[in-house]
Amino acid sequence: MQGIVNTAQQASAKTMVSWDLLQQLREYIQERQIRPGISLLEKSREDFAQISPGVCHAGVALGCLAQWLDVGFEDGGLLSELLGRFPKSARPALPLIDYVHLRVAEALVAMRREDLSEALRHLEIVLAISNEIGDQRLFLIAMLWKARCLRKAGEYDHALQITRQGIQLAGELRLPYVAAVMRTLESWMVFQNGEPKEATRILQGAEAVLRDTDDFITLGNIQSAYGRIALREGRYDHAMQYFDASIDYFRRRPSLRAYLARSLTNIAQAKRFLALQLRRTIDAHWERQKSADAAEKRLDKRDKAAQLERMHELLKSAQEHLAQADGIYRKSDNHHGAGNVDVSLAQIHLDLGNLEQADTRASDAFELGSTKQDYLLMCRARVVQAMVANARYEEQIGESDDPSRFAQLAHDCAREAVDLGERTESRRLLAQAHICHGMTLVNGFFNNTDAARECCDRAETYLGHDRHDALWHELEILRERILHSGIEDPNLRAWSQGAVGDKSLQQVVGDFEELLIRKVWEHEGRKVSRVATRLAVSPKKVRRVLRHLGLLAG
Repeated sequence: MQGIVNTAQQASAKTMVSWDLLQQLREYIQERQIRPGISLLEKSREDFAQISPGVCHAGVALGCLAQWLDVGFEDGGLLSELLGRFPKSARPALPLIDYVHLRVAEALVAMRREDLSEALRHLEIVLAISNEIGDQRLFLIAMLWKARCLRKAGEYDHALQITRQGIQLAGELRLPYVAAVMRTLESWMVFQNGEPKEATRILQGAEAVLRDTDDFITLGNIQSAYGRIALREGRYDHAMQYFDASIDYFRRRPSLRAYLARSLTNIAQAKRFLALQLRRTIDAHWERQKSADAAEKRLDKRDKAAQLERMHELLKSAQEHLAQADGIYRKSDNHHGAGNVDVSLAQIHLDLGNLEQADTRASDAFELGSTKQDYLLMCRARVVQAMVANARYEEQIGESDDPSRFAQLAHDCAREAVDLGERTESRRLLAQAHICHGMTLVNGFFNNTDAARECCDRAETYLGHDRHDALWHELEILRERILHSGIEDPNLRAWSQGAVGDKSLQQVVGDFEELLIRKVWEHEGRKVSRVATRLAVSPKKVRRVLRHLGLLAG
């Protein structure tokens, strides 16, 4: 009987993963020595596979494994399998340190499932317990992951607050590499708040610390962030160079496929924006050449054909990048990534006039977002759906079918996009939603220029100093449409676009003078004396103009 008891005690005290191994792995991850850490984990994989509730340091081992999954170790589903061995009934007997690390592992699994609310629930428990037991390094990991969850949920202000607290704690613990990782996250929120120069400065500092490490995730993220800043500033060629650099980092380790997919999506966006910029250049140049001679027009046609070919090459290349990203996201069941691919493809189809495909992709993106309550993705999808419905309304004006249903659909989608955007803290997303709503209100069905102007003003407030990229150009298009839709007179509308025909400046001024006097006369109750006072001209001149227009008797 005594032998049986001793055997049971030995089994309960059995250590599959030594404490020294766990400490070594922790040191590697804090120093960002990823390759030796992964190599050590591969050698110890069988030991980790034997972990169960009766093993010493079992929970700590699972928490350690979760942290290594976060930096690029591929476990082939081992962590989820091990967590299944720890039912609720087995947890009361666990030491507190094991229990809190177990929660860390569950948070990582929830994050990978894109279940942000579940991940945050686990992390709040980790933060509370690790703070109570004085495990500051575990507390720091939980802060980093919590900030990431908040960022993904669009809660940028709260994420920034947590990140900066973490950076301060990392400095106190003398963990410069962990602080640099958190600074990369900080830069993104600073950038979202409209401070690209400060975001770049933070990124450069983090890059200087991590440059000699093999933390390809963070180094790739830094290049990707540089690319996003370049996109915002309208430097699309530079953005593509940065995204290419991030792709190079992510391809160095097979486990970084999800990060690779994100950079492929980003570079596709840069190519789309460059194609749109090229199309605007073509249109503007073609408009200027309307009065050119025949030989010059033939030359311009050849140039235009070459530019159009380049534009279509860019869009085709963007679609190829998105197809690669889509394949990666679908295999990993990443709803947010797959949804962003759908939105990007929908935008390209809309650019090319493929409205049916654009609508299908946008609808798919909204469905993916709704399964995870991903308000960022749902808002982007609704914006594209509204734009597609607007395009369908404009296409069917004058046809036998009633196009008003598309106008109403566009309004409903745009209004919902604004509501969804308000559930996030993304100022640019809100700006995009308001621009979309304004475009709908100014179409030929609603023609509500006052409400559209309010949307325009709100969007400009959200954009702040971001006045160089494609979104700002969309705002300028909205302003132009508001201006033109409010002008009933065809001459005024033409003049506002710089079209004067064969008329001289004096003739245009004369025409404008007649138009103004007529409008003021109508506004002032058709009283000549009021018009003369209002415009500071003689009543005689007012009468002469009105007689010329046939509005007064001779």
